Amino acid sequence: MTLHIERGPGRECCSECLRPFPCADHPAAFPIMGLTTYGGLSRELVHSLKYGSRKCLGKPMGRLIGEKVSPGGPVALVPVPLHRGSERAFNQSLEIAKGISREWSCPVYDRLAWRERRPSQVRLSAELRKKLPRDSITWKGRVGSNLPVVLVDDVCTTGATLRAAAGAVRAARTKVQGALVWALAGIS
Repeated sequence: MTLHIERGPGRECCSECLRPFPCADHPAAFPIMGLTTYGGLSRELVHSLKYGSRKCLGKPMGRLIGEKVSPGGPVALVPVPLHRGSERAFNQSLEIAKGISREWSCPVYDRLAWRERRPSQVRLSAELRKKLPRDSITWKGRVGSNLPVVLVDDVCTTGATLRAAAGAVRAARTKVQGALVWALAGIS
């Protein structure tokens, strides 16, 4: 069971190197699927959602992802958590996951948390982002189901946060089927 794009223009890449998926160099990697690339209107929507406190954009953005991508079977959606100490009033990844959930009729489990305070990935260079320890994120609470997990985030730049989130999901003895993001950054 894998994610697949029903109708363009989405892209699918390897969680380890961000090259096209499946990747011969990383056979154990999971797919990261982005609806669009990060720039122009796509970037403006993410910024309005995240920094403009336009929570109302999250669910429609998620619904668009859910319309274009098929889960290939039953799944649970798990959003990437906000950083500890974030000044945002809501988690944009959770809002996007709720929109996907409406299209796919699947549960959303908000079960991930950062182990400690870390600077926002946005302010870090690509090299520093890549150095994010894989155990930076942990699973909290009960697993909730035996469904494979699809991680959800707004933007993927290096894949480090999604790899850390996947590590937490696997530590909770749950399978990661893939990740969905609104936009892939720095990928041509």
